[in-house]
Parts: sequence; structure tokens; C-alpha cells
Amino acid sequence: MLIFVYGNLRKHERHHSLLQNPRTISLQAYVEGVLIESLDGQPVMTAGNEKVYGELYEVDRSMIDQLERMKEVIPAKAIQTEATVVTDHGSHVATVFATASEDAQGSVIPSGDWKVKTFLENRPSETLYFAYGSCMDQERFKKAGVHIHFQDCLGAGIVQDFRMDYSFVVDDGGRGDITEVLGEVMEGVVYRVNQEAVDYLFEREGVLPGWYRPAFLDVTIDGRVYKDVLTFIVKRKSPETLPPEHYALEILRGSHPYVSEEYHRKLQDQLLRLGMDEERIRAMLHQVHALDRDPA
Repeated sequence: MLIFVYGNLRKHERHHSLLQNPRTISLQAYVEGVLIESLDGQPVMTAGNEKVYGELYEVDRSMIDQLERMKEVIPAKAIQTEATVVTDHGSHVATVFATASEDAQGSVIPSGDWKVKTFLENRPSETLYFAYGSCMDQERFKKAGVHIHFQDCLGAGIVQDFRMDYSFVVDDGGRGDITEVLGEVMEGVVYRVNQEAVDYLFEREGVLPGWYRPAFLDVTIDGRVYKDVLTFIVKRKSPETLPPEHYALEILRGSHPYVSEEYHRKLQDQLLRLGMDEERIRAMLHQVHALDRDPA
């Protein structure tokens, strides 16, 4: 049986173990609704037209019945209902614990994401950030005068069951996005950043206008798994579109010192598949390799 979880039952949250090794269907899913922090500090979903972000799992029917009896886990007045859960690989009908609108008391969580809400409240002094698009490159950091905050680089990060697509489309072409695809592997660059850098990233990624949303992924660096690493995912995805040359150059240049040769070749092949001329790609690679010869 499928269950959608959006609060303390999510991965790495304090009650997740109660699901007893569920089968993961999606770690980046959402339903229509409104997320509220109840008067006793618990997350609870109610009806609405916004998005509530969470995770989709397959569990035994008996597990859902057990959860319903755990009032320290399921908020008072929350009942079992069904909702359509949207994932990157299709929609599913799943059980969700929600509260009737007339019983929902508390404050609305604007992001619709409990992990983001707690992150913004805590404002940690250090945050690990996974860059997979233009933020792998330092050039725009330097132009914005924030490059000093992106000097603590942990190296290449690997994320399982996700891939990079160009599915945020603006006037001159596509921009990078993360798509959840079973069996895919994506690579990027992981930085350790301070709060000033996080504030810059929220502005650059257009969180307030609704272009990208903050999200958290497990990232492997040199064989070690780092939990809940900050990244950004497109909110309204479009069919994948060829990026402009200046953006593609940022990705090829920024990723080159860190990602594997195989993955860098994959980035080049992706541009070819989307319609970029091979000669243009070779010209960009010439610029990238010129930096290897003359890093100054």
C-alpha cells in the first residue's frame, strides 16, 4: 500500500524508522494541499490549492493502521484519506493523513515543505550545498562578489536515482534541473557554505518568485554519504530544452575539475542530443582545457 509522508515520517526525520524499511517510490513528490504547523508544533496537511512536498513509500496495510493509533506521530484530528501524489515518473493514488479544513489550526508553512521550514528556522552556521548546474562554476560568484563564500569545496558529489535535465525554460533556452529517475546517477560539486551564501543562493535561484525550490538530497563524496544536502529543484518543469551557449559553458567549465570523465562526456552528449552543434561544443571544450594549461 502506498503512503505519502510530509512531516516527521520523512527520511532522516525523527519518526521515519517507524515505517520499518519501506520501499521508496519517490523522495521528491507532492500533493495538492496546504501545510500547517499545528498549535502543538506538528506538521499537518489540509485541503488547498498549494503544493505540499514529501515522499512516497510502499508499506504494509498494517503499518498504516499502526500509525493511525500513534498520536505522537499523527496529529490529533488527522484522518486517513487518499490523495493523488505527483512524482517525476507519474502520478499515484496514496494514503495520506490530513485534517479537515475546519479543524486545521496553526500557521501556514509557505514553502509547503517541512524540511525547508525547519532549515530556515534553524539557520545553521554551515550548510552543505550540492551544485549541479551553473553554480558549479565560479565566474558568476566572482561577478556578484560572493566567491569568497564558495571556496570550501568538498569535491565531486554523486546522487543516485536522479539526473540533470534542462527543464527550466526561459527566453534563451533551458536551465538545469533535477529529475528523479530510478537507476540514473548524477554528479555535481559540493560546497560548505555560510548563511550569507545560502541567502545569495535563495535569491539567485528565484525561490521567492517560484522558479526553483530548496530541497534536500543524500550526496556521496569519496564513498561517504552526507545526509540532507541542500540543493534547488525547478517547481514548474517544462520539456527539456537546449541551453544557451554561455550557460552550457558554465556547466562544462565548472564541472570539469571535479566530476568524472564519464559524467563530463555525458554532459557533452546531452548537449548534442538537444541540438547543439558539435563544433560549438568543441570550441567550449577548448576554452575549458585552456584553463587547465593557464589557471591564472
